[in-house]
Amino acid sequence: MRTILNLQVGLGESGSPSTQDSPPWGGLSGMGDGSRGPGEWGRWGGASVLAVLIHLAALAWVVSLPPVGPKPAVKPEEPELVFLSFKPPPPAAGAVALPTPEPAPRSPRVRPAQRAVLQVPREIPSPKPPEPVETPEQVPEPPAVEEVAEAPVAAATAPGPEAGEARPGGVQGGVAGGEAGGLLGATGDEVLDLKQVARAPGVLKQVMPQYPRRARNAGVEGLVLVRVIIGVDGRIEAGHTRVIRSVPALDDAAVAAVSQWRFSPAIGHHGRPVRVIIDVPVQFSLK
Repeated sequence: MRTILNLQVGLGESGSPSTQDSPPWGGLSGMGDGSRGPGEWGRWGGASVLAVLIHLAALAWVVSLPPVGPKPAVKPEEPELVFLSFKPPPPAAGAVALPTPEPAPRSPRVRPAQRAVLQVPREIPSPKPPEPVETPEQVPEPPAVEEVAEAPVAAATAPGPEAGEARPGGVQGGVAGGEAGGLLGATGDEVLDLKQVARAPGVLKQVMPQYPRRARNAGVEGLVLVRVIIGVDGRIEAGHTRVIRSVPALDDAAVAAVSQWRFSPAIGHHGRPVRVIIDVPVQFSLK
């Protein structure tokens, strides 16, 4: 920045320089001369101060301007892909669609004729009629406890002090036979003994007894023999159950378990289900 000062010193009224006050040299050429008067030096000092102030103001204004950073780079625009689907061209005016040939029908395969084999049925022998069984006259005998060593039906075992149920011992060889019919006061159809039937009943459902807690804590063991009547439906007839070998602490548990057993009905010699009386042994053991 340049500053041009145009100062006119010693102008008179007529506009011409005064020969008395001004030296023979004028203008800027005599600024370094020390022989000038105090009035001229005052004017030059004020102009210098004014120029310095103007320069400082311009410099302060330039410094106060915000810095101009580099312009952010402009990312080039990415090309956008556009997929266009074109319809197939229409067929020519003179073209005619050819018909699709139909597949030729397949001829069915002819299987060879199978030879007929004549099966001659075998002769089935006719069943022999059952021989009549003579029922011996029943002689009243004194009641006696039958031995049940032939087929033990159930054995209840105490598994330990924490469990309350007895473990099953299984069914071995069926059930023990009872005495002749009518001993329990049954009404209706005749109650037969196992020796009087063509097929004995079989156990279908066996409910194991609950070992009584008091008997287990007291160490009571033993065999309870329960006499029951099996109806034509294979169920134990209620009201005809009796204990014929008793262990007082175990009788109720044995009767409650045997009353829930289910059997296949006994079959008489005429081929129909019959009522039958049997003795069921229930063994309680703490071993």
